[in-house]
Amino acid sequence: MIKPSPQNILAGLLGGALGAAGILQALHWQATRMPSGRTDLENQLRTAGEEIEMLKRENESLRSLAQGGGKLSVPPEFIDRIEREFGLRFLTNPVIHRITAEELRDRIAAAVESRFGPSGIDDRQLAYSLIGWLRPGEELLTQLTVARSADVAAWFDDATGEGWMPEKSNLKNVPDQAALVGLLTRILFHQHFPTAADYPGDDAHRAREALHQGTAAGAEARFYTEKARTAGFMPMKENKESKQLLASLSPFIQGLTGFPAVEGKGYADSLYLRGNEALHAAFRNPPRTTAAILDPGEPAFPAIDPPATPETPFLTESAGQLGLLLRLNPLENADAAIEISSSWKNDRYVLFPDGENSTAVLWDIELDSPAAADSLQAMGSKLTSQGGDENEKRHVLLVRISPTRIRFLNTAEAATAARFGPP
Repeated sequence: MIKPSPQNILAGLLGGALGAAGILQALHWQATRMPSGRTDLENQLRTAGEEIEMLKRENESLRSLAQGGGKLSVPPEFIDRIEREFGLRFLTNPVIHRITAEELRDRIAAAVESRFGPSGIDDRQLAYSLIGWLRPGEELLTQLTVARSADVAAWFDDATGEGWMPEKSNLKNVPDQAALVGLLTRILFHQHFPTAADYPGDDAHRAREALHQGTAAGAEARFYTEKARTAGFMPMKENKESKQLLASLSPFIQGLTGFPAVEGKGYADSLYLRGNEALHAAFRNPPRTTAAILDPGEPAFPAIDPPATPETPFLTESAGQLGLLLRLNPLENADAAIEISSSWKNDRYVLFPDGENSTAVLWDIELDSPAAADSLQAMGSKLTSQGGDENEKRHVLLVRISPTRIRFLNTAEAATAARFGPP
C-alpha cells in the first residue's frame, strides 16, 4: 500500500474545502434569487462569508503542514517602517513562523529550560523556594511558561533570532499588526546585537531582555498611537481570562514578566527620545544589571564572593536589585521595598548540598549604607518566616555579617546554620 504524501493529502483536503466553498457560493447565489426578507438574506450572506474566511484560514494551515511548517509572509511596508524608525537594515529576511497555541507553549517551555542549561531550571526551583520567591507547591517552569504564553500575540526566540505568531493571527487586525511590529523590532536588533554564546547570569540576562523587549514594546506603543491618530483606533480590551491567569501566578513571576514591559520600556523610551545613536550605543554596551535599568546612571559596584561551601555548589547566581525588590514587595509597602532595594550594591546566592539528601541556600546582600542594612535587618522575622517549605523543619536565619552586608540562610542542618551564621 502506497502511503500518501503530505502534498497529496493537501490536494484532497483543498479539493474538499474548495468544494465546500463552491456550495456556499451557490447558496449565496440562490439566496439572492429567493423572495425572502432582507434580514434573512443578510444573515445568510454574513454566515457564508464567515465560513469562507474560516476555510481560507484552514487552507493556509494545511499548506503549512504540507510544507513542514508555515512562515508568515511579512508585508514589505512593515519591514520598511522598522528600518526607518531605528536607522538599521535587516541583515537577512526576518523569519516568522505560524504555530498552534499548544505547540507554541511547548516551544516556550523548551526555550526556558535550554536557556538555563542542564539541571538549571531544577536548581533554580530549589533556590527560589528556599529564598522565598516561590511559594510552597509552585513550579518554576510551569509558571514561567504560563507567564510567557498566556494569550501571547507573538514570541521571539532569542536562541534562533526567529519569531513565532499563533495561527489565529490576522494581519488585517491592528493588534496583530502591532504584535508584528514588536516582533520585527526584536529580530532587527538581534541581527545587529545578537545574544552572546555564553549565558551571562540571571541578573545580566534580565537587564538585556529589558532593553530588547522594552524597545519592542515602545515600537508597538508608537504604532498604536499612530493608528489612534490616523484611524481613531483604540487597542482592544484585555483578555479577562488571561489576566486572571497571570494574577494567579507567584508575585515574583509576575514581577519578572512585567519588568521588561514596564521598567524596560521606560528605559528604552528614554534612549529612543535621545535619538538612534544613543539607542544603538546602549545595545552595543547593554546594561549588565537590573539596577542599571531601575536606577540609570548609578555606578556599577564590584561583584562579591560568598564564603566557600563544604561541597561544590549546585548553583551560584546574582538576584540583582530586581530580585531583592521582588523578595521585599510582598512583605512591605511598596515605598519601603523600593527604598531598601534601591540601596543594593551587589549580591550573590549559593545553592549547595546540606546533609545526605538536602540542600541549603546562602544569600549575601551588600547595601550602600549601614542605615539601609539596618532597615533590611529589621525585616528579619518577615523574611525568615516565609523562606522555604513551612511544613519542613529548616533553619532559617537573617544575620548581619558587616555594617553593610546582610546574609540570608536557609539550611537543613543546624551545624550548617551555625557555620555560616552570626560571626
